Amino acid sequence: MMTNTNRPFSIPKPCLAVGILVLWACQLMADPASATEANPLRPIDTSSPRATLQGFLETTNKSYTEKTSLLNTYLTSQRLFLAPEEVATMQDSLSHIESVERTLDLSELPPATFRESSRRLVLQLKEILDRIGLPPLESVPDEDAMSKLEFKRWTIPGTAIRIARIEKGPRTGEYLFTAETMERVPEFYLKVKHLPYKPGASVGWYDTASNSPSGVAIALHNIIPPRWVLTAGESFRAMFLGQPLWRWFGVVAVLGAGLAVILLCYRLCRHWSKRGKSAKRWARLLKPLSVVMVTPAVVLILAEVLRITGIVYQAFTFSLWTVFYLALTWLVWMAGSTVAETVIAHERLRESSIDSQLVRLALRLVTIVLAIAILIAGADRIGLPAYSVLAGLGVGGLAVALAAQQTLANLLGSIIIMIEKPFAIGHWIKVKDMEGIVEDVGFRSTRIRTFYDSLVTIPSSQMVSSTVDNMELRKFRQVKTFLNLTYDTPVEKIEGFVEGVRHILQNHPDTRKDNIQVMFNDLGPSSLDILLNFFLKVPDRMAELTERQRILLDILRLAESMGVRFAT
Repeated sequence: MMTNTNRPFSIPKPCLAVGILVLWACQLMADPASATEANPLRPIDTSSPRATLQGFLETTNKSYTEKTSLLNTYLTSQRLFLAPEEVATMQDSLSHIESVERTLDLSELPPATFRESSRRLVLQLKEILDRIGLPPLESVPDEDAMSKLEFKRWTIPGTAIRIARIEKGPRTGEYLFTAETMERVPEFYLKVKHLPYKPGASVGWYDTASNSPSGVAIALHNIIPPRWVLTAGESFRAMFLGQPLWRWFGVVAVLGAGLAVILLCYRLCRHWSKRGKSAKRWARLLKPLSVVMVTPAVVLILAEVLRITGIVYQAFTFSLWTVFYLALTWLVWMAGSTVAETVIAHERLRESSIDSQLVRLALRLVTIVLAIAILIAGADRIGLPAYSVLAGLGVGGLAVALAAQQTLANLLGSIIIMIEKPFAIGHWIKVKDMEGIVEDVGFRSTRIRTFYDSLVTIPSSQMVSSTVDNMELRKFRQVKTFLNLTYDTPVEKIEGFVEGVRHILQNHPDTRKDNIQVMFNDLGPSSLDILLNFFLKVPDRMAELTERQRILLDILRLAESMGVRFAT
């Protein structure tokens, strides 16, 4: 990285910034994540305040020196592209910054802005230490000295910058710059940025790293010569809202490209929807899926290539991650419905059947759980504590439950009906004073078509608490009536008529033979009453009426042949 007194590079031109997105997409994944070194897994020693401070200073100075020397050598040469070993060195200097981050307690940073915030805090803290001056390292407590002290912390003399031992968590026992210090680092930097540098300082590192397009140059080093990016016109270094103008051109290009991809996916969705009902169900997932794919890519480019900073970065990042998690929730919600309808179509279930409703309900419950989990993860990522979100959902859920007790009772009733299946679509049932054919079982109510063609809607909570008489599940259908003969009918004819009716029932193919009751039952006020009670084995209501008619017509023919008259 170059110093403030000798900067041989500047901001890229607008056209270069606009073209960066397309070219970077081809290059980003081609490079290794970091350069190799003697032992890349060796962390900075954080066993004491001295070790932590020394590790911070040595590693940041090494990163600054390597990058500054490399860029000076490259920019003074005639080469267009960086050599492979120079690229490795550049990436190695970036890995040093990541190593330094381990000396800071960054546990309070939101995950969504962690990369930019941690990088910015490292550079600002280095700027502060380069300006205030430090005591000799020999005077900073080492591990032996700290073991004798009651309070396991050390403060840089004359400042509020503190290194303290972590008492809980995965890094227990390590000495780190405290979270409170990290929270105040931007404040400290503003207070000391006007002070002169001390000898051996990394002069102008923060300003150069924040405003130069080095991230773009590294990302596109195999496609565009880095010197073209680094030596672009000085006029585009002008600042607007804390960002150089070249960066704003890049932001517009990235957001425009992301929006173009989403609009293209919307067009594809409309095109695929014309291929049939099944294709339409799956094509509609492309809308939220496009947002889910685009937003993380945009965030990555803004953070790692354009390297926007400060409040602008936070505004874009929080907004984009919020959109991402909302779109992911939308995607999961629609996917549950799509899978349910696909299962129903594949199994050839009736769309309004209880089995279909049960499939929909099961997948809806799964998507609700997943949606809640996604929203909690999203809230945690943008800095809202998960326990606060859970508590809020709990309080909100309790309030909703109290306000919608009847609705929840109906939903529970529908679940019970779908699981126990006391009836199905098309069954003839009796509920209280209602009787008819079941047309639909929903998540809130059951609809019954009565025999006088009205549609009765019964809340599911009432259905499960009422006695349901399912007439459709009968193996045998009872026929019970009385044959009323006139009082002038002779006893012999009554006996013969009873035997004749019994014979008709015994010979009918659809009657239950072990329970036929034909008896002279009562002396009515105006008739002699013969009890007729038997069962028909028929599949449905229409067959029952047909066979009942046949039997009654046979009885009328028997009465006519015997001269038996019915009372009026």
